[in-house]
Amino acid sequence: MKVAWIGLGQMGLPTAKAVAAGGHEVRAFDVKAPAAEDAQGLTLVNSPREAAQDADLVCLAVFSDDQVADVLTGPEGVIGLLKPGAVVAVFTTGSIESIQEIAAGVPAGIAILDTCFSRMQSEMASGKLTLLVGGDAEAIERGRPVFDTFARAIFHVGASGAGRAIKLVNNILFAGHLQLAADALRLAEGLGLDRSSTAAALIQCSGASDVLSRFVDEDPAHMLETARRYMVKDVSAAIDAGNKAGVELEALSAATATYLSK
Repeated sequence: MKVAWIGLGQMGLPTAKAVAAGGHEVRAFDVKAPAAEDAQGLTLVNSPREAAQDADLVCLAVFSDDQVADVLTGPEGVIGLLKPGAVVAVFTTGSIESIQEIAAGVPAGIAILDTCFSRMQSEMASGKLTLLVGGDAEAIERGRPVFDTFARAIFHVGASGAGRAIKLVNNILFAGHLQLAADALRLAEGLGLDRSSTAAALIQCSGASDVLSRFVDEDPAHMLETARRYMVKDVSAAIDAGNKAGVELEALSAATATYLSK
């Protein structure tokens, strides 16, 4: 397939390279283009429009809803030049309403999917992601040859917006687990225990979590700070979605409050 890949960050670049390694033609763009030696297999281009020209599948792995809207429907947006039958896969985590609004407004024959991905610590070595998809089932099948190059499992979870909805549920759980695990290991150290060996023991116990396994080798404080930029955005979106749905998130709101305090 002819694939446009827009956004070559921490997740975007290796995933785009996996698509290229799977035999697809990938034209890629990022405002901060990677060095050529780091983008082997990709054809780096100078704009999203250049990437999207004649593409079968357009993949967006940008940071925010504003960036998604700019790439798709902004002054230099790509929607108007896509050919009939093209599929747009939006990997960005954001509000449910924003992706639904974009999906409802595209020309006939163009499909918008919210294709949110995640990966468990135990799956890091495989390089494979879990893909959570909202949107048209037939469009998912059209994109499957590309998705299969980087996804170990693809879950069609509902109509437009459902992929983002389940990703918000996942990410607020991840944010809460991250804070709770970090606090638990601070307690362990306060009690005279070694952090790494405590984490290694606890992942074999009833208190285990995927997050806790990361702290066998990684400093919790460093991971909390590294994740903050993403967690502030995702926690805010999850709490906002819960408020709109009339769902109180007392425990999760308390556990994730630290991300919104700075």
